[in-house]
Amino acid sequence: MWKMLGNIIEMFVYSSIYMVIVLVSLKIVGATFSTDFEKKIADEGNIGLSIICACLFIGFAILLSSIVR
Repeated sequence: MWKMLGNIIEMFVYSSIYMVIVLVSLKIVGATFSTDFEKKIADEGNIGLSIICACLFIGFAILLSSIVR
């Protein structure tokens, strides 16, 4: 029982660290573009920038899963 609780807590810690890393990296990638990054994705529906963000999320998820194992 305690081992399972420890695994759940560890999962929440890793996922919160992952979310912070992804949000910071998303802001860095958004700052490299000259236009408003979030506005282009949300309002104008720019698919190219959405694919870049999706690749960023997938890449960090793969890195995090290799670190946890």
